[in-house]
Amino acid sequence: MDDGAVHNEIKGGFFLGAVIQGQYVTLHMPPQVRPTNKGLPPASPTFVGRRETARELHERLAPGDGDAGVTGNGDAGGTGSGDAGGITVLTGLGGVGKTELALQTARRALAEPDWFPGGVLYLDLSGYDDERRLSPEQALDSLLRYLAVPAEHIPPGRADRSALLRTVLDGYAEHGRRVLVFLDNADGPEQVHPLLPSDGATHVLVTSRHTLTFHLGERVYDLDCLDRDTGVEFIRRVVERSRPGDGRVAAEPAEAARIAELCAGLPLALWIATALLTEAPTRSLANLREALEDSQRRLDRLSRRTDKAVRAAFELSYRALSPEQTRLFLFLSLNPGPDVSTEAAARLLDEDPYDVQDLLDDLARAHLIGHGATYGRWNQHDLVRLFAHEKGNARARQDRALEAAGRLFDHYRQTTEAADTALDTEAENGENPGRFADLAAALEWLDAERANLVETVKVAHGKGRPDVSVALSYALARYLRRRRHLDDWIDVGMVAVAVHQEHGSGTGTASALNHYGAALAEVRRFEEARAAHQAAANLCMAADHPAGLAESALNLAGVWFEMGDPDMAARLYEAAAGLYERLGDDRGRRVALTNRATVLASVREFDRAMDDVIEAEALTAGETRTPAALVARGRVLAGKRRFAEAVELFREAAEIQRRRENPHGEAAALTDLGRLLIETWQLDEATEVQSRAAELYHSLGDRHGEAIARNSLGLCLQRTHRLPEAAAADEAAVEAFIDTRDRQGEGLARVNLGTVLTVLSRHDEAVEQLTRAVACLRACDDRHGEAIAQNHLGCALRRTAEFDRALEAHDRAVLLFRETRDRKSEADVLNNIGTCRRVMGQFDRAVRTHAAAAEVYREVGERHGEAEAEEKSAEALIEAGRNAEAAEAGARAVAIFETTEDRYGTAVAYTNLGVARVNLGHRAEAVAAFQRAIVLFRELDCEEQAHGAYINLTIALDLDETAERTGPKPPPPKPRVRPSW
Repeated sequence: MDDGAVHNEIKGGFFLGAVIQGQYVTLHMPPQVRPTNKGLPPASPTFVGRRETARELHERLAPGDGDAGVTGNGDAGGTGSGDAGGITVLTGLGGVGKTELALQTARRALAEPDWFPGGVLYLDLSGYDDERRLSPEQALDSLLRYLAVPAEHIPPGRADRSALLRTVLDGYAEHGRRVLVFLDNADGPEQVHPLLPSDGATHVLVTSRHTLTFHLGERVYDLDCLDRDTGVEFIRRVVERSRPGDGRVAAEPAEAARIAELCAGLPLALWIATALLTEAPTRSLANLREALEDSQRRLDRLSRRTDKAVRAAFELSYRALSPEQTRLFLFLSLNPGPDVSTEAAARLLDEDPYDVQDLLDDLARAHLIGHGATYGRWNQHDLVRLFAHEKGNARARQDRALEAAGRLFDHYRQTTEAADTALDTEAENGENPGRFADLAAALEWLDAERANLVETVKVAHGKGRPDVSVALSYALARYLRRRRHLDDWIDVGMVAVAVHQEHGSGTGTASALNHYGAALAEVRRFEEARAAHQAAANLCMAADHPAGLAESALNLAGVWFEMGDPDMAARLYEAAAGLYERLGDDRGRRVALTNRATVLASVREFDRAMDDVIEAEALTAGETRTPAALVARGRVLAGKRRFAEAVELFREAAEIQRRRENPHGEAAALTDLGRLLIETWQLDEATEVQSRAAELYHSLGDRHGEAIARNSLGLCLQRTHRLPEAAAADEAAVEAFIDTRDRQGEGLARVNLGTVLTVLSRHDEAVEQLTRAVACLRACDDRHGEAIAQNHLGCALRRTAEFDRALEAHDRAVLLFRETRDRKSEADVLNNIGTCRRVMGQFDRAVRTHAAAAEVYREVGERHGEAEAEEKSAEALIEAGRNAEAAEAGARAVAIFETTEDRYGTAVAYTNLGVARVNLGHRAEAVAAFQRAIVLFRELDCEEQAHGAYINLTIALDLDETAERTGPKPPPPKPRVRPSW
């Protein structure tokens, strides 16, 4: 019966001459090495994972093409793919599966014909067991005996034994009987080095918990733990092999995944957990998971009544530590986050970082800690951390662990406050005094430490340091908002509120509530945010705390604005500005005035908004204008149709944010810039800008910001006639607005989507989307937004020939735009009413309506709108047979369109101009107009429209050729009607 060991026959063999202690001795060597008492241990039949590493290891063991002729100096005569005489070291944490992977590799290699005809030489060095550890001399003695060297020929000294071992292994290689040497559980290079061959053909596999280096070209594989999915597969295979038909893993996949997580991917822990299941066939995975969830007893439960225990595996490595290494190892478990920097570790020990670096390197070589993503950061395996915590608790008083934790907490608080100062000062005047040289350095440190800092907020108050929890929560707010770690911001805000409430501080609680409310508002949980800020205001009023009341009013104003009540927002900003003025706080007053300007601009009170902007800028006291101030002024100027100035302000704001590495602020400024570029028909740049904004928001995980950018991008794509792309962008925006509970944004996105569907002739879908848009915006009491939706709904209804409903929607839009003092949009609606009248055959009324629209456009300086009005007038005049007037209107439209980037509008205007000139008999001018239209349509990939212009061109050419002939003439060309929205 096969017991899993390697049994090697001793037949034939070869003779080997060796010099031993000055005497020449002839040794008779067996054809294969003898096994140990147990032979090579069996490999697990349920091995999973590490596929790529196993493949590499197998390839390394492959013989070279000339291995039969390998000489003692290591020069191989072949060019095989393997590293015939190499050294492979598998290192890693105790229980990570080093030996198992080596066994799998060795057995697979031994099964390959002619790879290792001399067999395998396996020895467990027991390097981490004080009682069983083999010295190099003992190991050499064992290896030589396994090689059938008679005891009387084994020399007493290490050097002589090592030389004899190399001679014997060289002999096997020279006789084509290459041997695989497998040295398991080595504790250091000094234990292994004397055992290494020098023949260049013998391959050595070494496993160790320490990273071993011999400077002999060895390849080191540092094994990590298994990922969750591989852990689940491990559990499934072992359970089903032990108990065929056992369906517990398949029935409880989520529980299996959680068990794998609790075992932290450590194969030894997974094996024990799985054994606990196979021993109790009625035990559910949920029951085992519940047992392992208790971190205080997890190591107890990951043990069996044998030598298999996770704690025992770690204990062997722990015992080998020096006192200083031990103290640091235990202190590292005090860090509340997932990893620790060298600097923070030094604060734990209160020692110099350079000295602590050496200790950390020692622990890493022992695989009791691991290297982080960058050098100088260190982490602990979850189960090792539990082990260290358990050991540390037992000697906490002796090691003064509480003082060490306090030093670490103070380090995190003080450094975070310095980083926050760098962020804040950069926003004001670009100077960064203090610890951090610049903003980038502060952000780099915060990015690296974020998880530690957030966890410190959560645990410090429970360790007797509530001051750290609160101060760190406040110091993190600016950073967490900037980097969009909003869940973390909410979490630390809740902790600060709870700590202040526990200690009975009214004004402190108010401050914490304001921070917490700001975080809630950022994730659009406005009702909760309003409640938090209102509670803060009430506490401040009760405590007669005007500074806190001003902050509460400022925050409440922002929430009310987002909730769709600009009047309440403006009043609260005014109240906050007044409070800050009485306090002599110019900065607070400036923020309140800047924000109120944005609110006033949103309701088109541009003169009042500009007054606030000017007053806010006067309070800067010579400081550089902030991006917020630039954007506020830009929005007001855009509302006053001073577009060129506004564009430059938005560009400046975006550039400042980019230089300051504030991607969220950059995206917001780019969104404003992109909207204005669309408004001024600078469409190529607008597409680029809005795409960049959407990418930035997406990279930050800001669904709402991305929705705003994609909504604007959809409009831009629509105007460049990239309609399928526009529809996709609009649909994505609608979905994102729904996900972020923004009904106003949803309504405006549906307007854009409905408009694109109208142009795509999907009229019923368009009417549905626009009807839903009207409902959304009316529910938000957004009268301006509803006007936009009503206007577009009228256009869609005209396409379905529901003219009365269309005119009703347009009339409602005109009324709402007049109420909100948006004359440009009022003119847009007049244009669409004119189009509806033309389609209804009311040509004269249509002409008059378009003329009225053109007049309004001229009054407000809207050149593109004026061009559209002239173009539509030309269409109506052609239909009315007033071709001379149509040609004049068409020429005016072409002239204006060519000053914009609206190539589609220009092409339509040329088409209608050509029609009017054909009808007037101006054949040459008509041909030129149609040719220009065809070129423009084809540049835009509008083949249908280009074909229509081409038909008109052929008619014009045909008319020209037959002008002198009598008889029937071709029908007059049709005007190319531009879609209206």
